[in-house]
Amino acid sequence: MGFFDRLHKGNKKENSEEEKARRLEEEQQEAAEKQRKEHEKLSWPKVRPLSAVRVKDDQGNERQAEPLQDPVPENRKDEIGPLVFQPKMNGEAIRFLSVQELIFLLTTMESFHKEAPLADFESNRRIVYNEIISRLRDARHIYVILDLTTGYPFLDHGYALVYSEREYAHAAANVYAAQYRRVVIQGAGGENEPTVGSFFEFLYYMGAEHLLLDNGYYGARIDRSQIVAPPNVTGTEKMPPVNPPLNFALCDFLSEVRWPVKYDRRDAILHEKESKMWSLIRSSHFIVPMQQEGPVELVGDKLKLGKDSRLRFPMVTGPDGKTYLPVFTDGPEFSKKYAREGWNGAAFQWKDVLSLITERDGVIVNPMTHKAVLSKERIAQMETAAALQNGGIHR
Repeated sequence: MGFFDRLHKGNKKENSEEEKARRLEEEQQEAAEKQRKEHEKLSWPKVRPLSAVRVKDDQGNERQAEPLQDPVPENRKDEIGPLVFQPKMNGEAIRFLSVQELIFLLTTMESFHKEAPLADFESNRRIVYNEIISRLRDARHIYVILDLTTGYPFLDHGYALVYSEREYAHAAANVYAAQYRRVVIQGAGGENEPTVGSFFEFLYYMGAEHLLLDNGYYGARIDRSQIVAPPNVTGTEKMPPVNPPLNFALCDFLSEVRWPVKYDRRDAILHEKESKMWSLIRSSHFIVPMQQEGPVELVGDKLKLGKDSRLRFPMVTGPDGKTYLPVFTDGPEFSKKYAREGWNGAAFQWKDVLSLITERDGVIVNPMTHKAVLSKERIAQMETAAALQNGGIHR
């Protein structure tokens, strides 16, 4: 074969590759056009009201949250929206979109897919979702709405609220405040603020595994574990009690019961949330501050008191002037006060905690944050109800 024959063959191969690429591009354009026509009667998504709950104050005045301003202009939607019709999402095409534009794209993709299936929906959705996760994981600053009634991030229908921009967080907080919620903005990543990574670890202790990014605007539901793993996931040493589900249930119930409004089914919702909280209280271990006076011997992992030794437990005066035993759900809560003041912490089951309050009026859980006062009377009621439910009381 001569030189010109080989050159001719090379040109043929090159032309074949170009033809294949051209045909593929035409097929993708045809597929995108077909999908566009199948959805042409649909309009681009709009921002929904931040809260649909209709609440009334003690005078019967009703307040309802108003929609916040749409952060994605219509002309921008016309540029971004058609990306959902592409059979194969191009990761490079979305790299320079803002967080709100990415969430708008994800929202459009999900809502359009419900009306008529989009090609490669799962893989395309994953590309957009992963880009949002990456932005959140690498964010220099994030913002959260803090609930002053619990000292923890505010929960909305079980989701902790995280914001990509301070202005979004402030606007949403103002809407919640108009509905009588006691909330403030807490940042992470700034000067004198926790790091972004430590904030997501803190959410683990809270039990907030489900996050809502930019609620009130175009919002995305995120799993906390996809941002950062649990802080002790690889630990092998014996760990002190941690109670993420209980912390979450405490926040969920206390935030609701301390919300001074009326709405439909409020009593039923409170009953359900309180029952969940008490169920977890009864099955949990707590850290109880104590100090020993006299000689103490460590036998295995338990303390054995000498004949002239005794244990001393602190007392907290509640808002009603009564005295309560402080207990803590985990190490971070215990460290906020008593660990700094020279108290030791011992792990007690709930039934053992009850044996310590004979000279107290009850228990206060996490007195620096939740301030959940559990009176002896209420404890007795809930213990009786639990025993009856389990068939533990026979007459």
